[in-house]
Amino acid sequence: MSFKENFIAWWHGTPLPRDRNDGPTDDAAADSDSAASGPQAAAPSDQLEASRIELLQKLWGDGLVFPGGDEHLMKLVAPFGLNPAFSVAEFGAGLGGGGQRVADEYGAWVNGYEFDPELASHAEERTERLGLQRKAPVNYVDPDSLSIRENAFHCAYSIGCFFTLANKSHVLRMIEKGLHPGGQFAFTDYVVAEEGRDDPALALWREAELPTPHPWSPKRYDAELTNMNLDVRIAEDASEAHQRAILAGWAALVEELRPGGVSRRTTLLMIEETEKWVRRVAALRAGGLRYYRFYVTKPTQ
Repeated sequence: MSFKENFIAWWHGTPLPRDRNDGPTDDAAADSDSAASGPQAAAPSDQLEASRIELLQKLWGDGLVFPGGDEHLMKLVAPFGLNPAFSVAEFGAGLGGGGQRVADEYGAWVNGYEFDPELASHAEERTERLGLQRKAPVNYVDPDSLSIRENAFHCAYSIGCFFTLANKSHVLRMIEKGLHPGGQFAFTDYVVAEEGRDDPALALWREAELPTPHPWSPKRYDAELTNMNLDVRIAEDASEAHQRAILAGWAALVEELRPGGVSRRTTLLMIEETEKWVRRVAALRAGGLRYYRFYVTKPTQ
């Protein structure tokens, strides 16, 4: 089966055609090589050759590492009422594409904080290449030692990254400290449903994630944020829209594939990335995992 056929089968719940510990390289490469021998096969020089970082951007957009693209991002920050006088912080800034879009759209100044060293390194190179070091810089920060000065920004946002952090409480405290009085904070994250903690699909999802996820429940978020004297105005289950965004990104990529049109190495990366997202969607469909949007404000006094 080609990658495209495998993707369609996996998306509809067919078990993965390999054991993760039995050397997937040869199996996946055989699929790619077999497809390459067909009458419409792409020449090696025309094959898609992408690194993990490049693959993420092919899926989600230039400089982005999350499903939903500009529509998801702009919906998240829309309540802020941004303008060029605003300073903004983005946590889990990824490759910096989100901060770039917010800065371009509203003229605001966006400082990005990324918790993954690899993503941060690529983001720093990208912002320098595009001349964004002042308007939308991205820097690596250790979540456990993150330090933010008081009243550092008017608004903050994050898209789907806090579930990877073991010490979320510290990061949230720093965000609260950094917010101006009357400031706004919006974020999305994967959370666990109270009634779905023992769901087998949730356990399979955890196995596929690196780093090991540490999701909270919506109630835990509400309690923690309230204890920090923040007002939780919106806690919305956005799981259905998130699933549609995931499928749209993968479907658009798969639609472009031709027989033999993906290199051996890139095929392996795509299989690994697909497995992760298929397990995420399976856990979302089972109900144990949810994707929530939160909108939070800091009192003026």
